[in-house]
Amino acid sequence: MNNCDESSRTHEPYEDPDHQCNNETGIDATKPVYLSQGEINALQKALLFLKFECEETDSLLYAGSPLLNSVMEKVQEVHVFGAYAKDLYSRPNERIETFMRDKLERSYAEELAPRERTEEQKAEILRCCMYPYPIK
Repeated sequence: MNNCDESSRTHEPYEDPDHQCNNETGIDATKPVYLSQGEINALQKALLFLKFECEETDSLLYAGSPLLNSVMEKVQEVHVFGAYAKDLYSRPNERIETFMRDKLERSYAEELAPRERTEEQKAEILRCCMYPYPIK
């Protein structure tokens, strides 16, 4: 039974009456968050460390996350030095790209059940992990 179907709501007495079936409670819900520039700096540094300095291959789960990339983009937009960061991140970074390629290759080699990936899939994974930097 679809919990968002209004006609089914009367047939489920255990359902929370405050439950809302709309985008306010879903993954696409937006809520205002107010951060100081210090908090923005800390968040940005943590994300950049996770993506480009953390050696653990398990960090790739987060490094390529579209949701965390979206956070990075939004944080960059409101950062006091956002224009500088946009300029910096608009240029390929060979050191970071080499680091990411090596980390991805280690991750693929560590898989218990290796998956076949096309070159296009590997390129997309690299692109997501490299955000906000372009690939050379």
